Amino acid sequence: MNLFSITSVTAPDIFFLEQKPEFFAQVAQWHHQECERQGLKSSLALRQQRLVLHVQRSAIPKTLIALRGNQVIGCVSLVNYTYRSSERMPKVASESPVWLSNLFVLENMRHQGIGNALIDAAKKYAQNLDLEELWLSATDYTDYYEKRGWEIVRRTKLGGRQVNVMRVVI
Repeated sequence: MNLFSITSVTAPDIFFLEQKPEFFAQVAQWHHQECERQGLKSSLALRQQRLVLHVQRSAIPKTLIALRGNQVIGCVSLVNYTYRSSERMPKVASESPVWLSNLFVLENMRHQGIGNALIDAAKKYAQNLDLEELWLSATDYTDYYEKRGWEIVRRTKLGGRQVNVMRVVI
C-alpha cells in the first residue's frame, strides 16, 4: 500500500523501504556513494549494516524511497543523532533530535520535484510521531534547503569539511 501518495500525475510514489525490500541493496549503494562523495569514511558493508535498522519495526531510523513504476529513483532517511558535547549541537526541542539524512535522487530525475516529495513525506511521518522539528547537515545544496524553509543554525566541521547545521519547524 502506498503510504504517501502525492496527487500529481508525475509525482513519484513514496514507500517505506521496509515495504519494498527489493530496493535495499540499491539504497545502501547510494548511501555509500554519498558518504564517499562527502569525504566520510564508509564501506558498503557498513552502510548495509546501518540500513538494516531502517527496515525494522522501530519508528526511527526510517528510510523512505521514491518509485516511478518499478524503478527506485530516490530516497531519504530520518535518523537520531545525539551529541554529548553542547558545543557541537545547538539547543533542540528534543533530547533525541531527528535528522533528515541521505536525501538522494537519481541525477537524470532531478529538478522534477522528487526531492521535495521525499522531504514532504518525511516531514509528514515526523509530524505523525509528534515531532516539532527536523535537523540536517549540509555541505552542498544549502540554498535548496533554505528555499524550503530550513534555517542555518550553526556552521561546524564534520569529517573535516565545513557543514551547515540546519533546522526546520514542522
